[in-house]
Amino acid sequence: MEPRRVGPYRLERKLGAGGMGVVYAAWDERLERRVALKQIRPEGADDPRRRERFRREARAVARLDHPTIVRIHDLLDTPEGDWLVLQYVEGVTLAERLLQGPLSPGQVISLARDVLGALEAAHAQGLLHRDLKAENVILAASGHAMVLDFGLAKLYAPDTPADGASVLSASGGLIGTYRSMSPEQANGLPLDPRSDLFSLGVLLYEAATGVSPFRGRTAVETLTQVCSHLQAPLYELAPDVPRPLSELVDALLQKDLERRPASAAEALDRLEAVDGPASEIPTQIEPAPPLLPAPTVTGVSERTVSATPYRGHRPSRLLWLVVALALVAAGGSFLAWRLLSPRPPLYVAVARPEIGLGAGREEVALAAAALQAAALRGLSSLEGIAALPPGAPQAGETAPSPRRLVRLMAADEVLASSLECQPRQCLAVLRRIRGTDGRVLDVQTFEVPLDDLRLLDTATATYLKRGYGGFEPRAEASRLRVRAEDYESFLRVQRTWEEERPSDLAPLLAELDRIRAGSPLFLDALLLEARLSFRRFYDTRDAGDLDRSLALISQARALAPGDPLPLVTLFSVALPAGRLEEAEAALRELEERQPGDVWTLQRRAFLSEQKGDRRQALDQLRAAVDRHPSLEFSLNLANMEMRLGEIAAARRGLEDLLRRFPGNPGVEKLLAQLELEAGSPARAAELYSDLVSRRPGFAELSNLGVTQLLLGRYGDSAASLRRAAALAPKNASAVLNLADAEALQGRRTEAEALYRQVLGLVAQDPAPGFWQTLSIKAQAQAHLGQAPEAAATIQQAVVAAPDNGQVAFEASLVYALIGDSASALASAGRALDRGYDRRWFRLPWFDSIRKNPAFRRIEIPAPAS
Repeated sequence: MEPRRVGPYRLERKLGAGGMGVVYAAWDERLERRVALKQIRPEGADDPRRRERFRREARAVARLDHPTIVRIHDLLDTPEGDWLVLQYVEGVTLAERLLQGPLSPGQVISLARDVLGALEAAHAQGLLHRDLKAENVILAASGHAMVLDFGLAKLYAPDTPADGASVLSASGGLIGTYRSMSPEQANGLPLDPRSDLFSLGVLLYEAATGVSPFRGRTAVETLTQVCSHLQAPLYELAPDVPRPLSELVDALLQKDLERRPASAAEALDRLEAVDGPASEIPTQIEPAPPLLPAPTVTGVSERTVSATPYRGHRPSRLLWLVVALALVAAGGSFLAWRLLSPRPPLYVAVARPEIGLGAGREEVALAAAALQAAALRGLSSLEGIAALPPGAPQAGETAPSPRRLVRLMAADEVLASSLECQPRQCLAVLRRIRGTDGRVLDVQTFEVPLDDLRLLDTATATYLKRGYGGFEPRAEASRLRVRAEDYESFLRVQRTWEEERPSDLAPLLAELDRIRAGSPLFLDALLLEARLSFRRFYDTRDAGDLDRSLALISQARALAPGDPLPLVTLFSVALPAGRLEEAEAALRELEERQPGDVWTLQRRAFLSEQKGDRRQALDQLRAAVDRHPSLEFSLNLANMEMRLGEIAAARRGLEDLLRRFPGNPGVEKLLAQLELEAGSPARAAELYSDLVSRRPGFAELSNLGVTQLLLGRYGDSAASLRRAAALAPKNASAVLNLADAEALQGRRTEAEALYRQVLGLVAQDPAPGFWQTLSIKAQAQAHLGQAPEAAATIQQAVVAAPDNGQVAFEASLVYALIGDSASALASAGRALDRGYDRRWFRLPWFDSIRKNPAFRRIEIPAPAS
């Protein structure tokens, strides 16, 4: 039973418990003030010498009077044991505050000043803390930090040698917190004030980075790290931290106590020289990831790194000279890159991780996904590097070699990675490979546990900064802020989408919504949910999905105002949705932030095309391909050339890509589309049938059905189009194609019902002015005999996209259906001028003008199937 009263104090609630006892909030009925009562655990209560020493040293601590030390008011002797009556401080512990993320550099400076003041006062009285850690620092409502439990670890130690500095318990165990204790404390050696300074260095490191520099997965591993490994410099994990503050923390964490500041006063003097404003530390807390152990190094890098086994001395002056020269060279390169902008970035292709030991295990597959995401994030956070994602793996596809990846992505280098996983942890290896000759430029090796995949992000970022030491961190890089369980769920959703491309996106969107509720600061989940919402809108034309996508992007922009990814996502949503003003605004902001960026140039080409400037669009995209001749850019160019009637150029480009990348599904799809629109329908049917057999997606089924329609195989066409419409029941284009197939089979009643359904879907479309939406509407109106309405609607489509061959052909079809022969022939001529194939005019829709002599010059015999 918990006590309700202790002497004159009424206990109100339990505040916490630790290794030394339980702490309660209590009310002092004599002085009418709130206090904290700490019950000291009763071990050794029967030993009069221990209890007397405890009382004597508690009195010594009670004499401390400093604004950043929690004071002792009283000492109670009860049958249940000894109680300390402490000053009650309203606030949260630093450990609780760090759950929501690291402190800002100004807040770290304030924290260091307050804690050093407390240490200086205590050390002047001959008192050590010996258990200084985030859990023993309270952030008061005033914005200042106050230190708890001064001297209590020492006071509660058993009988000790004359210096009173033993760190061993009665059972021979260490007293203190493993991750925070100094090397001499971990080795059971005598302590002095410099031991507390080491613990302060750990505390400041955690506060600035959210990462513990030495904590491992076991006590033995942690103590080994404390005694034998140097931490990564603070500025590598927290680039905003002033370099003098990073150097002060490094000095506090020297393994050899003779190399640390001699006293808290000396450390305070060095702190005052740090160029950075101090600021109050907010005490509001919210659920967030716990403090993370630091990545550990188990291999050797070609570069000298700081997290190497400790040799008993600080790094040599030669090493620092090499580092300084490297920094000067990097700074010069960075300045030249800025002055000579736009200078091409270093294009780094990120290979999909290879899995050795542990292959086939779900948790290892998730770790590989996390490693790939971490590599992309880490490279993208460095100025002057363009990280190229590997793309979604295709069914049965083998991972391309580094040389092939260089050709696919027009990359300068490849970042290859691998995982070797035991049941609970993995060995990760990052290899920087030069594209020209395959030479390995750098290798980084480290271990990470499988129970928290966020550590892969932290560790990968650290080692990539070392591997790419000449590249400065980007100021706008966003940090990963997500709970461990939510991150694993996100990786599962991402893998499902990339590898399976399910037609029903509802389960993935629901899971992303749940992830976002648990981790509202997780940018990646917001943007993936926005992209999938738009994908569903694109298939179904449900305006609610478009609204949801845009709302999520708006949240992402508010969450990460300096990150370009929300703007990229906004452009990719606004452009195909026909919201050209929003696309233009997003693109202008991207061009301001990333002048000369080749991806931004490609987006400008797409926008120019959408605005009807055909020549400028082609020139811009060809310039982008000249600068970055990757497979993706080349496919985009061939696709645009097809859309704008440059069929010969598109065919040359695709044939060249087939020679370079035989069997590539992206090239095969576009070639099938070219054959459908301006080549051999029979060949297109073969290609689409093969694609559908491998992956029966909406686009593949729709195009197969249209090809079969062109070949006169109306029954097969209706079957394919019915499958496509089932995947996207609100897609007006899919329903229109199915209506055409039904009409050509003589099922007029069914066809008319479908044409009316098309008009209903178009009426709900949130982009009614988009040329394709207008053309679909006009065709349905023409089939339903609404001639004036069809003519007016198709004219709007022609005005919206005057150089588009597809619009010209569909205008010809509409005019033929409503009996306007002259307009049908004029539109047919424009379609042919833009590369549209004559075979399309064999469709029965043109029977009404087939006898016209001018039309006969267009027709050619139907091709053999």
